[in-house]
Amino acid sequence: MKKIIRSMYDSLTSIVERDAYNSILYVVLGGILLLSVFHLVMFFQNRDRAYLLYSAYTFFSFVAYLPMAESGFAKSISEVLNLDQFTKDFFTIIFNCFYFFFFTEFLNIKKISIKWYRIIVLPVFVLIFIAFLSLFLHYFMGYDGFFNYFKMVFIYLVTIQTVISFYILSKVDNNLKYYIVFGGLILFACSVIGDKAVRQIPGIDISRKMGDFIFFLGLLIENMAFSFALGHKQRMNYQDKVAFQQNFIAQLQKNEMLKDEINRDNEKRLIIENEKIKYLQEISDLKLSVLQSQMNPHFIFNALNSIKYYILESDTQNAVDYLTKFSKIIRTILLASKEKEFTLSQELQTLQLYADIENLRFHNHIQFSINITPEIDVDIVKLPPMVLQPFIENAIIHGVATVDYKKITINVSVKDEAVEISITDNGIGRKEAGKRKSIIKNKTKSLGTEIAAEMLKNYFNNEGYKLQYIDLYENDIPTGTKIIISIPKPRYLRNKYA
Repeated sequence: MKKIIRSMYDSLTSIVERDAYNSILYVVLGGILLLSVFHLVMFFQNRDRAYLLYSAYTFFSFVAYLPMAESGFAKSISEVLNLDQFTKDFFTIIFNCFYFFFFTEFLNIKKISIKWYRIIVLPVFVLIFIAFLSLFLHYFMGYDGFFNYFKMVFIYLVTIQTVISFYILSKVDNNLKYYIVFGGLILFACSVIGDKAVRQIPGIDISRKMGDFIFFLGLLIENMAFSFALGHKQRMNYQDKVAFQQNFIAQLQKNEMLKDEINRDNEKRLIIENEKIKYLQEISDLKLSVLQSQMNPHFIFNALNSIKYYILESDTQNAVDYLTKFSKIIRTILLASKEKEFTLSQELQTLQLYADIENLRFHNHIQFSINITPEIDVDIVKLPPMVLQPFIENAIIHGVATVDYKKITINVSVKDEAVEISITDNGIGRKEAGKRKSIIKNKTKSLGTEIAAEMLKNYFNNEGYKLQYIDLYENDIPTGTKIIISIPKPRYLRNKYA
């Protein structure tokens, strides 16, 4: 049996040394170069530094063993680049160092433990620094003693570093580490067997070319293991990416369903809100209509009383004038009964007409004036129809009716966030008017100003609306009453003073 094994070994050795040495070397070098280029392309595609470090590892392996070619294109390149035994040993050290850089990046050791990462990488940086120092001494000072010594020591140092690194890898929870360990052990074993000191041990007695063949075989197996590792990692990344995309799509679909559900709920809520707003608006309009229907007869009743007064006094001219102006007022009242709102211009024209009618009764003794601030556009400001008339009526009947000099002034101005309408009379004041009303028998309570206040409240929804009564005095003597009606400022004024 031993003879058969020995015969087969001798035949393999003969084939390798005599016929296939250069072919095997070219296969290995070609394969390593292809791996280097392929993984460099993969780096530019994926931007994963593990591909770049593996490309550098295989490239330095290619450069290290290029001088071993005995003929052909590889030997020509080696001679052009002046590659020799020194460069072979130097690049062998470099690619062995890049082995550590590659697997720490490949297995993300730095993310797992910065301490482990430093234990593996820092000694390797020192070894690379020493290698480049020896390169400097060789080319610029012609001294090789340092490098020869370092080359012998490097074998032991890298072996110790490999053992330490494999011990750390045993604690890493990543199945990809087995590719690294397997490839590293195979190359280490083949490197030991192919080493000159080992292959010449009695009982082993392997030739140089056979030792190189074993080493090349180990190098090829290691690189295949590393390529499988990178392929496995890429497949895992792809599966993670597909899973992420599927989860993302599922989440998007879920979000779309949730969005549709929310939109349906919002549509239902919006319909309910619109119905509620419509309902409240209808209630508000109904209240306003009721109040208008209460106020209009109230005004007509007072106007007819005034006309009756002239007829009873046989004052035909004034009665005719009164009826003429009264017809205009009636048209305004009919319009007001159909409209939900008046412009301030319409309202002030109505007040002027009403004051003219009442002035006939007082023989034109009432000085009635309207002052409007220039920035107010009376054709834009809106309010309920005929809402200010009861306040003028009140100012005449209970204010200036019993004084000799009668004066009523309306001022329209802008103040803060409101349009302020003030009605000022120089009458007897509210206190004295209250006393006089209390002694009048069979009096009917006037509801005009109360109805007007309720109309304003409903029209402006009690927001920005304010009604204020101010008693005027001079030396503690009542000199009249001032009513301030504040309504919300229209949009054009809010923009103007923003």
